[in-house]
Amino acid sequence: MNSDIYYLLGALRDASFDIRTSKNYELKIHQDYVPWLSTIERILTENFNCHCRIKNSMLRANGKEVMEELLSISGFQSPQSNWETPEILKSANADEVWWYISGFWDAEGGVPYSTKWNYTSFDQKSKSALDFVRSFLVSENLRPTNLTYTGKVWQCRITRKEHLKSFTLKLHSFHEEKFQRLLSLIATFP
Repeated sequence: MNSDIYYLLGALRDASFDIRTSKNYELKIHQDYVPWLSTIERILTENFNCHCRIKNSMLRANGKEVMEELLSISGFQSPQSNWETPEILKSANADEVWWYISGFWDAEGGVPYSTKWNYTSFDQKSKSALDFVRSFLVSENLRPTNLTYTGKVWQCRITRKEHLKSFTLKLHSFHEEKFQRLLSLIATFP
């Protein structure tokens, strides 16, 4: 395991697997910000020797062995509301978890387009996976909000200015567009 794989485990929170035994073994990730998909493609190619293609804001990766390995290390469950945190994260050190949190945030995090709102959020169908993220952030002396069900997904936010600054310093984001919005938000703080 390396930082790229921990990051990928978080980024996979935005993925879907299409597995039909003896027919299809495919990973799909849709993202409007295509440069981020290129980062995921690089990680898959370098770490899993996986052939990927990006077309129409969709990354697709195929291969039985690769998909079986990704399913195993990610602990993927369908529906996603049943998808727990990967077991490997439960014994990982703080730096490794930060890489996971970074991939998770790049995939499922949010930053308002307007700097009049001071927060970043994590959104996820799996309450237990989001609870892991929240508990880790608390252990890192950040104070995210409690988990709230929005009607479609679970959410927690980081709203305190000093905690948003700390979060930004620890984040290893590859989603440049989203990260720039976070930096713009931080720049408005005294």
